Amino acid sequence: MWRWFSSMSGRGLMTFCLLLLASVVSAQQKQTISVLASIKPLQLIAQAITHDVISTQVLLPSGVTPHDYALKPSDLKKVYGADVLLWLGAEIEPYLAKPVKMHRGAQLAAWQLSGKNESEHQGNHDGHHHVYGDPHIWFGPQEAERVARKLAQMLMAQDQENAQHYQQNLTDFLRRLAVTDTQIKVQLAAQMPNYLVAHDAYSYFEKHYGLQHVGVVSSNPEAKPGAKSLLMLRKTIEEELVKCLFIEPQTDSRIVSILTEGHTIQVYSLDPMATGIELSTTGYETFLQTAANRFAQCQ
Repeated sequence: MWRWFSSMSGRGLMTFCLLLLASVVSAQQKQTISVLASIKPLQLIAQAITHDVISTQVLLPSGVTPHDYALKPSDLKKVYGADVLLWLGAEIEPYLAKPVKMHRGAQLAAWQLSGKNESEHQGNHDGHHHVYGDPHIWFGPQEAERVARKLAQMLMAQDQENAQHYQQNLTDFLRRLAVTDTQIKVQLAAQMPNYLVAHDAYSYFEKHYGLQHVGVVSSNPEAKPGAKSLLMLRKTIEEELVKCLFIEPQTDSRIVSILTEGHTIQVYSLDPMATGIELSTTGYETFLQTAANRFAQCQ
């Protein structure tokens, strides 16, 4: 073996070393599993579980909602290449239903962990049909805990070498989540004035923390309410003495002006898709706390 190395030229030896290094790197890359979340809020949960082990990716671009998204070829490449896919499920994200059937890795449909089914809730508002109720399960701390536990279990099975890291990350996440949950319960303990929300995306958060909106501007965040709906909302504002309106990044400012004209209403912004939340180990807790801070401003 030594004679073989000695007989090699300097250039040949360098080429051999580079090839050997490339094979080692390639093997290491194959051992690293990839996690893809369909939306940013789910990615925040995944990031907490994969901390210091692997990085996560998100499918939908920033500011885009999953209601009517159309996949691009680059999106399909991400889906097919992911070892673990975290999504809501075919009921909520139909654009992913077919690609998921061809996905060979593990996949976790978070909606299935919520315990909801068609017989429990059906909604059809402004032409936007939510057969399975409010799909925004990531606003519920209990639902987030279920997702985190199941994802950690899947990752430990897929990547046994790092099982202890995933378990510790899960333990840390649940501890931080419990602390944040307790803080928010105290923060929102006082009765809030009546308020409106831009669309029906907060039922998990509201139910968990004892809140209740009195009206919804539009159940479809991509659709604008019609004249009749606006008149009904203005009537609700007057009769229910609405003090606050929670809008979202895509809410039309003209709609806000129509609703608030002649009324003293505080307007605050909520972001269901966590667009402005930094991707970090504590990102999900920051997301929940940010939403709580907005609700707490309504006095």
